[in-house]
Amino acid sequence: MHGKDHEYSKAIYAVIGRAVSELIEAGEPLGKQNILITLQVHSAQSTQEGKKAIYQMAFRRLLE
Repeated sequence: MHGKDHEYSKAIYAVIGRAVSELIEAGEPLGKQNILITLQVHSAQSTQEGKKAIYQMAFRRLLE
């Protein structure tokens, strides 16, 4: 992967990692459903369209 695709992949894995870290800190189970919910919450709270798009891509990647 090169260029923009590589940057998107890094950003997607970063937001997934952030969601997982938050769940661990909160003592919540690391099930797929909880990660998806956390990504959804982050997306809804984001005011930057580019960041919202990253959260949506991460959400879709987990559903694949």
